[in-house]
Amino acid sequence: MPPRATTAERKTKEAPRPRRAPPVAAQHLAELAWQVLEDAGEDVIVTKQEITGGIHATESQFTRLKSYIRDHITMEKGKAFLAFREGYLFTTDPTKIAESVGWRLRRINTELRRLLTGWINPLGEDVANYEVLKMYQEEIGHMLRLSERIRSLGTSMPQPVKATKPKRRRRTAAAPAM
Repeated sequence: MPPRATTAERKTKEAPRPRRAPPVAAQHLAELAWQVLEDAGEDVIVTKQEITGGIHATESQFTRLKSYIRDHITMEKGKAFLAFREGYLFTTDPTKIAESVGWRLRRINTELRRLLTGWINPLGEDVANYEVLKMYQEEIGHMLRLSERIRSLGTSMPQPVKATKPKRRRRTAAAPAM
C-alpha cells in the first residue's frame, strides 16, 4: 500500500485559491464615494463605474455604501443623494428631488399592485379566512389610495427637469427639377 501524502504535499498539489479582499467598513467606503461625488460637483451625474472604480469597491460594497450615504451622510451634509438618470448625484434642487421621489413612488405603487394581483387577490374570497392576508389586502389598498392622492396633488408641484437632447434635423433631398 502506498504511503499517504502529507499535508504539505497536498498543499503543493492543489491550485492556490485567490484570497478575498479584507472587508472594508461601509462608513469608510461611503465617505470615499461622497468625496468622489463632491469632486465632481453638486448636480453633476457620476456613473456607478466612476464611483466604484475611484474607490475600488465591489458590487455589494457599493450597495452598502449607498445605504450608508442615504441613512447618515445626507443628513450631516444637508443634501439629497439621488440615483438620477443613469448615475448618482447629490443636490439641493427641489425639482430633481421631486422627480426622483415621484419615480420611486411609482415603482413602489407598481410593486404594491403586484402584491395584490399576484399573491393575495388570486385567493378570492378565501382571503377573508386569513386574518393576516385580509389585513395586508386592506392596508395595501389604503397605501394605493394614498399614492393616488399624492399623484393628483403632484400635478400642482413644479415640473421636473427635462433632459435636453438636441433635436435631429432631417436632411431633405433636393427636389428634382422638372
